[in-house]
Amino acid sequence: MTTSLRFGSGLLAACLFTAAHAADYSPDQFLLGDWNGSRTRLHEAGVDLQITYVNELAWNTQGGDDHTGTYSDQLMFDAALDLEKLLGWSGAGFRFTVVNRNGENLNAEADLDVLLQPQEIYGYGSTTRLVQFYYQQALLDDRLLVKLGRLPMSGEVFPFACPFQNLGFCGTVPGYITPNWYTWPISQWGATARYQLNEEWSLQTALYQVNPRFTERGQGLNFGSPSGTTGYHAVAELGWTPTFAGQPGAYRLGLWRNTGDFEDVYRDAAGRPMALSGAPAAEHDQASGGYLMAEQQLWQSTAVAARRFKLFAHFIQSDPDVTYIERVWQVGGILSAPFAGRPDDEVGLALARLEVNDDSRRRLREQGEPVPDREYPAELYYRIAVTPAVSLSPNIQYFHQPGGYADERDSVVFGLKTVISF
Repeated sequence: MTTSLRFGSGLLAACLFTAAHAADYSPDQFLLGDWNGSRTRLHEAGVDLQITYVNELAWNTQGGDDHTGTYSDQLMFDAALDLEKLLGWSGAGFRFTVVNRNGENLNAEADLDVLLQPQEIYGYGSTTRLVQFYYQQALLDDRLLVKLGRLPMSGEVFPFACPFQNLGFCGTVPGYITPNWYTWPISQWGATARYQLNEEWSLQTALYQVNPRFTERGQGLNFGSPSGTTGYHAVAELGWTPTFAGQPGAYRLGLWRNTGDFEDVYRDAAGRPMALSGAPAAEHDQASGGYLMAEQQLWQSTAVAARRFKLFAHFIQSDPDVTYIERVWQVGGILSAPFAGRPDDEVGLALARLEVNDDSRRRLREQGEPVPDREYPAELYYRIAVTPAVSLSPNIQYFHQPGGYADERDSVVFGLKTVISF
């Protein structure tokens, strides 16, 4: 019943390492340093190159059918070009990203039957894929930023960072529960536009091609577009970045519509219950949904500048006609620099509730199968900054009612995420 398992994330690379291309660039961010000064010269000329390795180990200690461990990993090559520095094109840039993924999924190997997998970096098979290949242009005094090219349906929308290892607390979660929403490392042709209305308010739109064939391993490095396009995926997002009592916050409201091909989770073409009629599922040519995001810093130490605490809360509503998981609720907190002597360390805790929709539950009941309801996952991690280029994040994940089944034994998974930037 865990249909969402086919989705993977990998926004971690995009979310955690954008600093390598930002104004605070430093060769100390990379394990291989400055390449005898060549890296800094390239950066000053408008070329930033980076290789990032992410490894996630997970071991099931309770629940499921097997107490076993698995690993999954991702190797990413990323190139960001400042075309204003290189060619004199004002406000222009280019991005090229390729990733290679390998490993196993603990959810499958241990038969945990949880709704979203314990290793966010796993997804879409062990292969090499083109993830980003786009041109970007800043316009209207940099208030408008447009991107055109090959893009994943993530990163620009629902921009939640990825310090956690559980997929449910990482990246573009709406895409993990929604058919035809293909997230990192799957890319398709698309365009995004973000307009800064004023200091606090922004509006963002995104339009992506929907082509399920891009999930095939053989399409991993296809720079073109195979046959099989079924529609488009459109997202509109309103952003608000207020400051309360000197503490910054970020709030977003998003709505999406997808015109790909969908199958009804309960009814056949005549509107009858499939479990009773035995007929194929009704076909839909569109689905929609929405989400709310809230991240608010509550406190910053006056004694240790890096020490700060923020809370986050998210709500996701999918289309109940076509989606097994209808709603996701999330809440959590992240404390940076928990110890004065460890200014780059971080500790985070997240809790969630995943709701299986009523139609899916009704169909299972009519088929005489066990009926799920809600799953409650949680994760606690501590990120150790070994160096600015290397971090280790031991974590523990707890699943109450795995898969939404009240009679299933709770699962406990120990994990370790390793991130190295070369």
